[in-house]
Amino acid sequence: MPASKARPRPRVLIAEDDDSLRRLLEMRLTAGGYETRGAADGVLALEVADTWTPDIVVCDVMMPHMSGLSVARELRFRPETESVPILFLTARCFDEDIQEVMALGGMTYVGKPFDFTRLEATLRSLLGESERAAEPAVTVTNEGS
Repeated sequence: MPASKARPRPRVLIAEDDDSLRRLLEMRLTAGGYETRGAADGVLALEVADTWTPDIVVCDVMMPHMSGLSVARELRFRPETESVPILFLTARCFDEDIQEVMALGGMTYVGKPFDFTRLEATLRSLLGESERAAEPAVTVTNEGS
């Protein structure tokens, strides 16, 4: 009987300057079957993407050194990441700058504070993985939603 091929774990690059939130996202997504890498700012996110091509990017909009919007623009101009979906985390949902960058395509946003179950459902949708289990493997309450 041939061995079934294991599906590779989707790679998620998390660019978030809030250390606690970045670690929480890494922990929750890793427990949910994703391979994750974190970056504390936009410059570091691009450095990670240079050596580890993500399947999707979760990116804070307002970060030090380089904004998430600038990261998205740069990723769109790189052949290896030009079609990688980008999910912005932001409290600035209707900002003109965000709308301009989203016009580049393949991007969406989730407002802060966010519900993790909805965030993960959005990730699955962007990755085309509706069959991935919707229930998170770790439960963490979000007081803000």
